[in-house]
Amino acid sequence: MINWKLVWSFYLTFLIPFLYFLNILLAFKTPHTFKAPYALSVLGIFLAVCGIIFWITSYINLGSSFGILPQKQKKVKKGLYRYFSHPMYIGIWLTFLGLSLANSSWQGLVFLNLVVSPVLFIRAVLEEHKLE
Repeated sequence: MINWKLVWSFYLTFLIPFLYFLNILLAFKTPHTFKAPYALSVLGIFLAVCGIIFWITSYINLGSSFGILPQKQKKVKKGLYRYFSHPMYIGIWLTFLGLSLANSSWQGLVFLNLVVSPVLFIRAVLEEHKLE
């Protein structure tokens, strides 16, 4: 008998990071699809760097609690997690927003808002239900 929950989680483990990669690819492969002022590109780079710092710091704060899919475990309350519920998702979102703005890629912005943002929101909600 096939354990569909295990199969589903196996594919999601690859799908979610692939969606992140796809957003980065869109932002870089479709540059300058809208006319952006230089200041917006600079702001995009700043947001992307801040997002990466937030993302990496959150990952370090999670330690062994990190996982691609939500699992039942204790809620982390140290580092950035003391101030934000899901700082890693904030970092991911800021990074992709910044990359899309820096490259003036409307395709990256659309993908971020229609695909990545809902995925991050759903993951955050599922994690809240699993964390103790």
